[in-house]
Amino acid sequence: MKPALFAAAALAAFATPLAAAGPAEPASPTDVATQQRFSVEVVGEGGRDAILIPGLLSPRSVWDGQIETLTKAGYRVHLVQVNGFGGTAAGANAQGPVLPLLVEGLASYIDDNALADVHVVGHSMGGFTALTLALDHPDLVDEIMIVDSLPFFSILMGRSSADAAKSQAAQMRSVMVAQAAMDLPAPDCDQPSMQAQGMAKSPAGQCKVDQYSAQADLRVGGQLMYEIMTTDLRPRLGELTVPVTMLYPVDPPTLSAEMAESIYPVQYAGTPDITFVPIQGSLHFIMLDQPDAMNAALADFIAD
Repeated sequence: MKPALFAAAALAAFATPLAAAGPAEPASPTDVATQQRFSVEVVGEGGRDAILIPGLLSPRSVWDGQIETLTKAGYRVHLVQVNGFGGTAAGANAQGPVLPLLVEGLASYIDDNALADVHVVGHSMGGFTALTLALDHPDLVDEIMIVDSLPFFSILMGRSSADAAKSQAAQMRSVMVAQAAMDLPAPDCDQPSMQAQGMAKSPAGQCKVDQYSAQADLRVGGQLMYEIMTTDLRPRLGELTVPVTMLYPVDPPTLSAEMAESIYPVQYAGTPDITFVPIQGSLHFIMLDQPDAMNAALADFIAD
């Protein structure tokens, strides 16, 4: 996979629809600022808690196929959605920083609701958020699963440091903000975008990527992209005190096993307790391309 294409796939984590998972009841955090940053729907009544965080521009429904695996294992599932994604209003996310307030809001949510045995699963931007949460609040998290994400995204675009990435990140943010003001045509599932084709393998998955991108507030997406591109968590990986499971895609000839191994383990070097799980036959949206493999890895993750 060419670096530019892989970078786009890693950064633009769009999504899929909510399958029938039973009625979802909202869990309202007590902190008003938290409510302005994201919402949560809760499924199940288990004695253990799993928090699922989607990627950039994705709605919570990207995790539809994982809900049953978790509830059958006795987990109460907390489905996060960033305000501005999934067709929701941006609210406070329309201006200023988003990521640090998202992380602190999630920490407050865990604490305020007295969640137990907390397993956090995040895709792309959600994986970056989970990693930050585990670093900043290790006492609130038991384990994290990162699905195709890196501790420093901009390395994929040849940037060696957060400072070096600022100019390009600002340009990408400006493009997304400009697109937010445009009256763009509705996605055509018969002709998926090149971006969607680079992130999901099936026509159905590609259609979902385009649909949910169209439903997202690109102002929020652009700001989050800027913050992730200019944040380097690699120097802090040695501080991690929770186990990490890291899923990454392999799809020759686009992304060979050798190429993937030259990226993911290298970028997570120094992580004290990490398990790498390659998923064959998948692009960025592992849960869409290989749901059975995703759920098998998830079952192993929560079995401890």
